[in-house]
Amino acid sequence: MSRFGLRKKLRSLVQQTKKTSYQTYSVTYILPDGSRQVVEAEERYNLLMASQSLPSPIGTGRRAGGTCPDGLCALCRVEVLNSTGLSEMAEHEQESLDGYVAGTPHEGREREPGEPYGPKTRLACQVRIIGNGGVVQVPALVDLDALRGDADGT
Repeated sequence: MSRFGLRKKLRSLVQQTKKTSYQTYSVTYILPDGSRQVVEAEERYNLLMASQSLPSPIGTGRRAGGTCPDGLCALCRVEVLNSTGLSEMAEHEQESLDGYVAGTPHEGREREPGEPYGPKTRLACQVRIIGNGGVVQVPALVDLDALRGDADGT
C-alpha cells in the first residue's frame, strides 16, 4: 500500500471515531397567517437558522432573508411566547434592540429610529435553541416570489 493509501485509510479510521451526534429540539413557529409549524433543529442553532425549514425563512428586511455580519441590524425581530428551551437575552442583543429603536447608524449608514419593542421581543439571529418547547411568533417571512421576479426577469 502506498503512503497515500495508508494516509487515506488512517484518516477514515480516525473520522469514524470522531463522529458526533447532535441533539435536536423542536421549536414552534407561529407564522404571519396564524398557522403553526414545528421545526426540528440542532442544539445551539439560532431561530433564524432553524427557520430555513419553514416554507419561507424569517423575514429580516435584508436580501434573501440574510443576516447582517455583526447582528446589530435588529431586523429579525420575533415575539417569544414561550421561552422554554431558548437562550436568555445577552447584553449584545439588548444593545442591538436599543440601537435600532434609537436609530443608531448601522453598517456605515444612517437609519430612522425603529419601532419600540416589548418584553417578549427578541432577535431571531441571537436566540439559541437549547431545549424543547420554544414558541415564537413570526411577524414576516421572506417573500420568495418577490426575490424571483416576474416571468420576464425583472
